[in-house]
Amino acid sequence: MEKLSEFEKGKLFDIPSKWYRFQCDCLSPEDAMDIEVMGCGENNEEKYISLTLFFTGVSFWNRLKYAFQIIRGHWSWREFCVRQDDRKNLSEIFDPNKKFSELP
Repeated sequence: MEKLSEFEKGKLFDIPSKWYRFQCDCLSPEDAMDIEVMGCGENNEEKYISLTLFFTGVSFWNRLKYAFQIIRGHWSWREFCVRQDDRKNLSEIFDPNKKFSELP
């Protein structure tokens, strides 16, 4: 896990947010998952969590072939395997008992 940033106030909203990046277990540079956690509720102690899976670093030609496969009906969901070292951090983010201020 790489902590990307932490804002006392978010970019669009007047609430604090934390950004984390997790790398897939395959260690392929194009596989990454970003998690944004925003503080909400009373004293910003509750969590609003947003997941973003990236498909970057892939050439235009490969993206075009992937899109053509989807059009033909050969759809496949992206797979993201959480690395062993990141499981504890990921579980802390999703732990309903942890408050926003207690996150790593």
